Order: sequence, then structure tokens, then C-alpha cells
Amino acid sequence: MGKLPRLITFLFSIIAGTIVFLARPRKARAPIVHDNPETYPGTNVAILPGDLLFSPIGQSESKYVGHVGIVNHNREVIHSIPSGLMKDTMHSYFHKFRSITIYSPKDPDVGRKAADYLENLYEKYPKANYRIRTPLGSTDHEQYCTKIVWQSYYYGAGVNLRNLPPSRIAIHPEWLKDKKVLERKARNL
Repeated sequence: MGKLPRLITFLFSIIAGTIVFLARPRKARAPIVHDNPETYPGTNVAILPGDLLFSPIGQSESKYVGHVGIVNHNREVIHSIPSGLMKDTMHSYFHKFRSITIYSPKDPDVGRKAADYLENLYEKYPKANYRIRTPLGSTDHEQYCTKIVWQSYYYGAGVNLRNLPPSRIAIHPEWLKDKKVLERKARNL
């Protein structure tokens, strides 16, 4: 088989796989009844400042494969979307995404410090431009979901998740799952 037929077969496979992924049936979610504001909906897992909430794909704001939000001191989730930084109640955030996995810092003080920086970032740049191809360590007025989380930990708590250099751009949220600093608390909620 020559190079051109192999290339065509490869491209067809990629396109077909993408179509199957996008056209797959969506899971129906039952309404979450939850009365304890100190725990995540449907769980007994405590909500802590600095917690990271990962989702494989968003339902409304984020159309990208992979998203992450970070919890502030008021048990709200701050994340970056194309219209700027977004602050959601836990209930609202959980209804936007099909599946959420929660990671907490092993040291609660690290989470509190990251949440402090996060609040400052949100106050200064609520309408931050959405730019994926911007260095992690610069231009706070240009953000994306991974960047606000990395900056909150790096500048707020002195923790470099996955030892990423500040000059790195376009980092997928999965790269932030640093097992030295974070532990998974719940999966596929």
C-alpha cells in the first residue's frame, strides 16, 4: 500500500472516530438532591478551598475536551470560559458537566493559599480574555481554565503542579493532576 492510500485511511479513521465520539448517546442525569452545603452534591466528600474539579468535556460553556475549575473559600467554583472568568455555585457547576472528578490538595494550607490567590485573580480580571496559547506564568488578563488553576497554586501556594515551566502554553487540564500534591477524592460524579 502506498503512502497516499495509507494517509487517506488514517484521515478517514480519525474523522470516523470523531463523528462516533460526538454522536454517541448522552447519559441522562437524575436530579441531584443534596441538602448539605459543606459536601459535594450526592456525596459525603467535604468541599475544601483549592479543590480541583475536572470534567472530560463541558455541556454548555466549555466545548473543549477537558475542563477544570477550582474551589474558592465560599464553596464556589471559579473557571475560565470564553466570556471571562466564571464563578458558579456548586449546584450550578455540577449541572453543567456530565462527569466531575474531584482532587484535593494533600495539605489543606496549600489549598487555602491557592484559593486566596484565586480570589485576587478573579477580582482583578473577571473579564479576562480567553487565550489557550498564552504562557502559564504571564499576562493575567489572558486566561484559560488550566492557567488559572496553575497560577493559583504556583503564585498563591508556591506549588508548581507537575513542575511545568511558566513559559509553557496550551496545557491540557489532565496535566495538572500531580500525585505528589493532590489526591483524588471522588470520581465520575
